Amino acid sequence: MAHNGMEITFAPVIVNASQVKAGRKYLAVSKTLFIDEQHSRASWLIAHDARHHPNGRSYPVPAAVRAVAHCHEHPGSVISGFSALAVLGLPFLVDAADTTLHAPVGKHRPASQHAPSVTRLRPPHTETWTLTHRGLHLRVATPERATVQALQQLRHVEHSWQVEEVEGLDPVDVRAIQLIDCVRRHLGVTPKSIRAAAFGQLNARWLSGILARSRDTADSPKETELRLMLEPIVAKHGVALVEQFPVVVGGRIITTLDFAIPQLRIGAMFDGHHHWEWEQRQKDSSINMTALAEGWKVPRTSAKTMRQCVQTIEALIVDALRQL
Repeated sequence: MAHNGMEITFAPVIVNASQVKAGRKYLAVSKTLFIDEQHSRASWLIAHDARHHPNGRSYPVPAAVRAVAHCHEHPGSVISGFSALAVLGLPFLVDAADTTLHAPVGKHRPASQHAPSVTRLRPPHTETWTLTHRGLHLRVATPERATVQALQQLRHVEHSWQVEEVEGLDPVDVRAIQLIDCVRRHLGVTPKSIRAAAFGQLNARWLSGILARSRDTADSPKETELRLMLEPIVAKHGVALVEQFPVVVGGRIITTLDFAIPQLRIGAMFDGHHHWEWEQRQKDSSINMTALAEGWKVPRTSAKTMRQCVQTIEALIVDALRQL
């Protein structure tokens, strides 16, 4: 879990021009700092994220690396918002965001692919931790403060990503709920601490509505998105949706369903990238057959088939209720 004084760790080594080795390919982090090209983000992911970035910007270099490099180049600055969440270890939603710093500057400096957005440092942006990276001491917004800053970025459409249409919510609301689910699950941030940090910074009524829809059980933002899509469906049909539901066979838990409607033995699983690995696919196949033998119907979905998954689950609900 993130804590004050922690070491920021990542695989790339940031080098300057004098340290560049002949024959190696490098990615520019800034005008003067570089990392080995082998540490680039996946090309398909860079392109996908750029399509949804508010300014169409693409970032081959991971967010935590950019944040450390840019903070080093701007003495007295504080890493903020999504950049702070990246260095604090949030594994989702951060890598396509502009680098954001607060610093003692006279006016705002906009971001580019190789430069951060820099805004004036003033309270409450002085609520910081001091972290280290390879001997460098860096000031970083606390998890709660960084979360509020990131929510402000979403509200101002300074960062964005693809989301499905969710009944009763606009896309900014969906992203905000995904973000809060993530920081609760992976950084241990609480709704109470977010509310306290947001006082005077965010619309209180809006934030209350977002916090009310948040959970700390989602392993990924796509799981959050699937939950938000399923909630109106189960409410419509008067059945209960349970998160992280264990399926027990012969006294042994064979799997934990991301979502379940236990009374109807209907479940749902979101399969992230690791589910496409050979060994995981064999395990998933075995689980599917065992669950089916026990009377469970469990559609599995990936990012591009979530809408179809929700439609399938509604059809299963209607069919199961008809047979009661």
